[in-house]
Amino acid sequence: SSGDGLFKPGSGMKILLRRSDDPLEIRQENEEQESITGGINVIDLHNVNSCSFIATEDLGRLHPDGQFEVLGRLENSEIRGCGLMYTN
Repeated sequence: SSGDGLFKPGSGMKILLRRSDDPLEIRQENEEQESITGGINVIDLHNVNSCSFIATEDLGRLHPDGQFEVLGRLENSEIRGCGLMYTN
């Protein structure tokens, strides 16, 4: 992140957002050039010889300038990641 929780993907990465209630429908930018929200899909454009697509269970917002932010987890998704702490 360059600040304020906004991320700009590099030239080898494409971020797509999908509808949270229909994982097969990709959210398209609208004519008003407003930000859109949905589940985050990440495509590695440089990795052509293996699986180069990740569908996360994270909720994100994609801005018209190509930057995106992670807003949290989608409803009913597994809790994962570094935020999980084991305590006795």
